[in-house]
Amino acid sequence: MQHLRKRIEDGTWPVGYRLPAERELVAQFGIARNTLRKVLQSLEQEGLITRHVGRGTFVCAAPASVALVAESLLQRIHGASPAEVMELRLMIEPQFIELAATRASGRDLQQIVHCLEESEKAASVLEFEYWDGMLHQAILAAAHNNLLIDIYEAVNGVRKQPEWESLKLRSLTPERLARYRQQHRAIVEALKTRDAEAASKAVREHLLEVRNAMMGQIA
Repeated sequence: MQHLRKRIEDGTWPVGYRLPAERELVAQFGIARNTLRKVLQSLEQEGLITRHVGRGTFVCAAPASVALVAESLLQRIHGASPAEVMELRLMIEPQFIELAATRASGRDLQQIVHCLEESEKAASVLEFEYWDGMLHQAILAAAHNNLLIDIYEAVNGVRKQPEWESLKLRSLTPERLARYRQQHRAIVEALKTRDAEAASKAVREHLLEVRNAMMGQIA
């Protein structure tokens, strides 16, 4: 519900947008169809969506106050500099990965490993950057804190900004890429063994190296 509501309220799914079919949403989230229908019913009661038999489910106008607040916060986050984003990540991720190490379900760990494997197979910097973001997002999602998930999804959107992509393209040498992949494996291994302290230490070391590499390109 948080996932669907966020996309409606921040404008990712604008008014009139047709939501994916129920079978697609069921497959994406790994939930039962009756569970999904309860979620859609709740969103419909809130006035965020409308459902039409035979046509599909469509986005209605989000409440003005909620939409304005969400848009303002999203704009501020997306307008942040790469340095500000890395400072925020260094404050957030080492703390919450400790929660992920203790709270991650089997399904969470499967998703984390999937993102790791896709990042290992990435053939380009931008493809690696995408799966790198998805890996970190999957790890924080395993902490099962909805507010954190919403914040990090917005932060992850900064990766699509031209300045961020340019810095990554310049800083991500083959040697550094190999190093990042090694660090990712260490982070995931710590999560799989439920070692919260090792996971926190590993992600902090990784983020410090990423920050220093990117900021070196600015200098």
